[in-house]
Amino acid sequence: MTTTKIRGMAGVALLLLCMAQFLDSIDVSTIAVALPAIQAELGIPATTLQWAVSAYVLGYGGFLLLGGRFADIFGHRRTFLAGLLVFAVASIAGGFVDSGPTLIAARLAKGVSAAFTAPAALALLLSVFGEGPSRGRALGIFSSTAAAGYTLGMVFGGVATIFTWRATLVMGAPFAIITLLLAPFILPADKPRKGPRQSFDWGGAITITPALLLLVFGVTNAADEGWDAITTWGSLLASAALLVLFLVIEARHPVPMVPLEIFKRTKLTHANIVAGLFHGVYVGFQFVATLYFQNVLGWSALATGMVFVFCGVAVMFLAPRFAVMAQTRSTGLMIVGTGLMALGYVVWLFGLGHMDTMLLIVLSQVPIGLGYAISYPSVQVAALDGIEADESGLASGLLFSAFQIFGGVILAFAASVFAAAPGFGWDTYVAGSAFITVLGIATLLIASAGPRSIRRAAASVRQPAE
Repeated sequence: MTTTKIRGMAGVALLLLCMAQFLDSIDVSTIAVALPAIQAELGIPATTLQWAVSAYVLGYGGFLLLGGRFADIFGHRRTFLAGLLVFAVASIAGGFVDSGPTLIAARLAKGVSAAFTAPAALALLLSVFGEGPSRGRALGIFSSTAAAGYTLGMVFGGVATIFTWRATLVMGAPFAIITLLLAPFILPADKPRKGPRQSFDWGGAITITPALLLLVFGVTNAADEGWDAITTWGSLLASAALLVLFLVIEARHPVPMVPLEIFKRTKLTHANIVAGLFHGVYVGFQFVATLYFQNVLGWSALATGMVFVFCGVAVMFLAPRFAVMAQTRSTGLMIVGTGLMALGYVVWLFGLGHMDTMLLIVLSQVPIGLGYAISYPSVQVAALDGIEADESGLASGLLFSAFQIFGGVILAFAASVFAAAPGFGWDTYVAGSAFITVLGIATLLIASAGPRSIRRAAASVRQPAE
């Protein structure tokens, strides 16, 4: 392919991959606005209710690296189909849950399945589209559907909840089944490997997966029980110990699950850091803004969700264009995107309570939406630049892990600032907004430093002390 037009079977393949990615992304937040209805019907206590959201993130973030490497070794299409099947079954089962534990189990299963389908889908896209403008356009469309899922989840959840909260769990099943039936005939078959199959790094898998699970659990639990709870700091300490053990295993294993040399690719490392930060800050902003609209202004869940429509629409229509541009200037676009988002947070912070609500929404959401539409495809293109086919699942897993884990960590800190503010005599919403704004500006500075800053930092660490 030499043109930016995507036609024929390649276009159908892209459609299927985008469908799966949209389902994975939208499920992160779709159920959030249905929580009051779920609590009313199932009688779930508030401390358990938040795990209806967190269980998905726990499974998604905890298993992503395993899912990405699993796909590289056992086949991208095979992994994609297996994950999609589990997603469809868990979605249908979600419509029949009758208690908190069964709801959480269904959500956890969907999150784990997404951890396998997401990196496999991105790796398949790289197989379908070779280097060149067509890949850039395909990555743009793919990233736009993923980002639109993140940003529009609450909107779709609000609409579905009008009928029944169970629709938020089941509505993805028909699309998953259609994709599952068509994918074997459209997506490229896994290439037979020459020579013996690579040995799987089970030591790495059984240390990094629980390490990430405990990390996501710890920071999520902090938002509910506080940072001083034993379940919070105990989980984080255990996670840190397992991460250290994982690094030791990977440094010595002949075929590591995550070759540590991959982090020497400064463009990939820089892109992952920026990706995690800008998305995590946006998740924190959604948290603060959602509570403000509902608790202070008394808006409904649907009205609150509609506030974020512009960001989703901007991503859907503009991200493909910026992805093509990012093929040659990804770092520059990261700076522009994170700069626009930081501007939106500054406007929100200083306009909160001092500006007409609708004007504040427009003046903050427009730069945030445009910034997200620029940043998301830019980090994705930068992270996958020059990645070989046998590492594409791993690189994809690292990128999606950055999104999920940073999102959980920053959300937990935002919730903590939000809860602690009154004790210091601060306005709750101003404190939360200030935290988000400072992180947004820090993200801009890190994006502006560029990949070379990673290289300089690594060189300074390797340099012996004088």
